[in-house]
Amino acid sequence: MSARKIVLTIGLIISCFLPQMALSDDTIAKDLGWVKSDENHCGGYYLEPSFAYPVQLENGGLIETTGQQGFFSFHGTSVLEGKVTINRAGQQITANKAFLYRDPATGKINAIDLIGDVHLREPNTLIIGKEGHYNFQTNAKSLTDATYRTTMLLKNKAAAPTPPVSQAATQKARKVTGLTAWGKAYQFSQTQPKVYDLTNVSYTTCPPTNPIWHVQASHMVLNKNTGRGYATHARILIKNIPVFYTPYINFPIDNRRQTGFLWPRFGISNKQGPYFQAPFYWNMAPNYDMTITPNILTKRGIQLSDNFRYLTETSSGNIDLSVLPHDQFFSDFQTASKEQFSDSTDPTTQSELNRLLSATSTRTSFFWRDNSQYNDHWSSHVDFNYASDDYYLQDFGSGLNESTQNQLLQQGDLYYKSDHWNFTGRVQGYQTLNPITENGTAVATQYRRLPELVLSGDYPDQAYGLEYFIDNDITHFDILKTPGATTIPPIGNRINVQPGFNLPLYWPYFYMNPRFQVALTDYNLQQVSDTDTPASIHRAVPIFDVATGLSLYRNINLFGQGFQQTLEPQIYYTYIPYRDQSDIPIFDTNVTTLTYDQLFNYNRFSGLDRIGDANQISAGLTTRLIDRETGLEKVRAAIGEIVYFADRRVTLCNSASECSDYPGNPVNSQRLSPASGTLDYHVNPVWKVSGNAIWNPTTKQVDNSTIGLNYQPDPLRAINLGYGFARNGDPFSGVSTGNTSDNNLKLTDFSFSWPLTRDISSVGRWSHDWNTNHFQDLIYGVQYDACCWAVRIVASRTFVGVDPSNNNTLLYDSGFYIQFALKGLGNVGSGDPTSLLSTIGGYNTQFGQEY
Repeated sequence: MSARKIVLTIGLIISCFLPQMALSDDTIAKDLGWVKSDENHCGGYYLEPSFAYPVQLENGGLIETTGQQGFFSFHGTSVLEGKVTINRAGQQITANKAFLYRDPATGKINAIDLIGDVHLREPNTLIIGKEGHYNFQTNAKSLTDATYRTTMLLKNKAAAPTPPVSQAATQKARKVTGLTAWGKAYQFSQTQPKVYDLTNVSYTTCPPTNPIWHVQASHMVLNKNTGRGYATHARILIKNIPVFYTPYINFPIDNRRQTGFLWPRFGISNKQGPYFQAPFYWNMAPNYDMTITPNILTKRGIQLSDNFRYLTETSSGNIDLSVLPHDQFFSDFQTASKEQFSDSTDPTTQSELNRLLSATSTRTSFFWRDNSQYNDHWSSHVDFNYASDDYYLQDFGSGLNESTQNQLLQQGDLYYKSDHWNFTGRVQGYQTLNPITENGTAVATQYRRLPELVLSGDYPDQAYGLEYFIDNDITHFDILKTPGATTIPPIGNRINVQPGFNLPLYWPYFYMNPRFQVALTDYNLQQVSDTDTPASIHRAVPIFDVATGLSLYRNINLFGQGFQQTLEPQIYYTYIPYRDQSDIPIFDTNVTTLTYDQLFNYNRFSGLDRIGDANQISAGLTTRLIDRETGLEKVRAAIGEIVYFADRRVTLCNSASECSDYPGNPVNSQRLSPASGTLDYHVNPVWKVSGNAIWNPTTKQVDNSTIGLNYQPDPLRAINLGYGFARNGDPFSGVSTGNTSDNNLKLTDFSFSWPLTRDISSVGRWSHDWNTNHFQDLIYGVQYDACCWAVRIVASRTFVGVDPSNNNTLLYDSGFYIQFALKGLGNVGSGDPTSLLSTIGGYNTQFGQEY
């Protein structure tokens, strides 16, 4: 290190420990108008005294001066002494003594020198100094040995109006609301409106009676026009102890977007090692911005991330790009995996190993989401996600939009809407990630729609009250081979044309809606491995259903309160003849989960590859209690069931080894479906109970159920407790079929957000899987939010799955966040846990917000 660098380093260290400018002073607090109070976090507020705004002349000149004694000259220098007061429109100046200078040509006062206890007061600003100078021609002013107070961000921008120049006005005494900064400066000057230039200055937004932190700088500019401040040779002090030095700092003084470096982030993790981030925000235009973040990962290298946001007359969206060249940690992982798995004879493991070894050490990810509305008819949506390798989500977490675990959605939609016709053009695919496993378990690739074209038409109120409709769907399905698979599933085109009509009939208390439609479907297949499956398949399925219902109500009084009770029975009949569909491949279809609403859907399958045969009646009953005064729903309860008149012969697959809906499954011969019930009960404005259950009359067991209890007395307090049960619903139990309790999901979820004191609050979430006796999510955080600063610490641990290569060891993703906020200066910490905390119902962050 050179001698010059050594001297500079020693100088910077010494500068941090030089005597500091004392701030805490009751006299200063009184001079700034501070009034102690227990009403808020700050322990007080600033009070603006009342004073009169006089009428301002057209030339903006001096209007009113007073003093106990003085010497006046109409052509030379005038002198005022003793409680000097100078009032101008929107401004009041007081001092012990004043020298007033006139323009020799016009005789008008153009400048003034102020001596002793100088106070310059403007709306939301007060500057106090020993001496001052004011040039009325240029509006330039300066004060020496100054103490200042100025409000940066008003809570109510109408709190301090400037009176019209054509009339006099009086400002009444009032509390100052919003983010207010104050400090001391050797010299305060202003040559431009709302731009303050200060030398040898201190700056803080803390109350003057207890400045927890402040900045000291050799030079500082506060520019209210741009909403930014900057300082040179700045030190941040906590309780008068220097903790940070920077030769230059640029910081926001209000909530406007401005170009500049954001506060750095730092931390440590097992996969990244110690890391340091220095985000740079670029306000490119009012409707474009970009955040560029260099991220130094000590175990991997330097990662560069970019987030670009845009808003135009037709579109809004954001693009995320991340690049990490030459990830040495990943290269070492590739080498170690080659040694561990190279002798494996499992074809899936070998395929996954080849994918790993061929992956580049340059780690990248890309995300693009766009929503566009071109006119009243045309719109579009894009959701595209990409990762450079199968291990990206494991190493860097998911800032991407996962459809399911290890499936990255890549989709673009084009929409058209009119009075009678709707069109959707879609291109959809998935990037399937396949991390290596010892037992040869691969993540199955998903079908891609390249493309899907959907056209739907609807013509209501036709002759005799009929309504005509048609749904058309043309899709080409493609798929990539799953690693280790010996065959590739079939691909091809599917065309579905589904015309129909219905006759909606409505009476005051009763409705009926009979409907008839026919599904005409053609398949043109390729890569068909089964020689018995034809390459061309045609299907025609007629569908008839009729929905009926009553709507009855009465007025009742319960617990001294008036309600309207409704009784809404529903009957829904469906008839669909059997058509053999066992040769049709499964592109996008599955068995739907039974819910109350699903009882009144004609098809028990999602997608178009299966249309279930049906001869059945669904019966449901809904009742509601509605507050007659407010119109709010107090209680909603519903229960329903399906009565089958015939066995269900159409199944999703052809054998029990493929799926649970197979020929011969006794479930398809039952005459009653499970009964579905749902309940929502608003006990009062702060308590809510909700739940639903599916009860199977054949097994006399509950197939699945949920119950939730929510308590939220105000936006800052919330408690949530829930329990969920799903028979055969635990995907990580190791049991996939069979009527046993081994894979029944039993999940408890408890979360809360609660203030402990006025300044301290806590948040937490605990989710536990009782079947395998492990927790799913564990979050706990504590937040201290005071007047001018805040800190929060959040720790989390989330279950992400099991490791088949290591005796099904449970895998967790852990996180730790610590974040500081110096209000009026910025945030610094190891990351922002806001998105994590948003999983807590009712959580409403107030972190770092000004009071």
